[in-house]
Amino acid sequence: MEKQIFELTNSCTCANEDGSYTDDCFGCYEDDKSNVEYLLRDWATANNFDGDNQLVRIEGRGMTWQNRDGSTVIEYESIIDTLQINGDYRLTFTLDGENLTVSRGSHDEYGAFFKFTIVPRP
Repeated sequence: MEKQIFELTNSCTCANEDGSYTDDCFGCYEDDKSNVEYLLRDWATANNFDGDNQLVRIEGRGMTWQNRDGSTVIEYESIIDTLQINGDYRLTFTLDGENLTVSRGSHDEYGAFFKFTIVPRP
């Protein structure tokens, strides 16, 4: 599988076809989110699960302005929601074979990094 990289940001600059700015966005966040959802499905396929009812462990480092490390276990369906923060941010999703990583940047946080692993259900 070819390496895939997609970026998701909640601070889109919206423009008309002629390049002039507008308050009306035509789905830049939603379009980017759809691309990331395709990448996540490819990750599920590469790891032989269908995504439904799958647990995922997220290991993060360099989070928040305090540069914290930590981990959590979540449902596969909530990966994007779990990585979002209150404020402007950029999430860069990278799928390389079976490996999924995400870097997150914001005005408080530069270079937070997340690694994902599958957690078998008991």
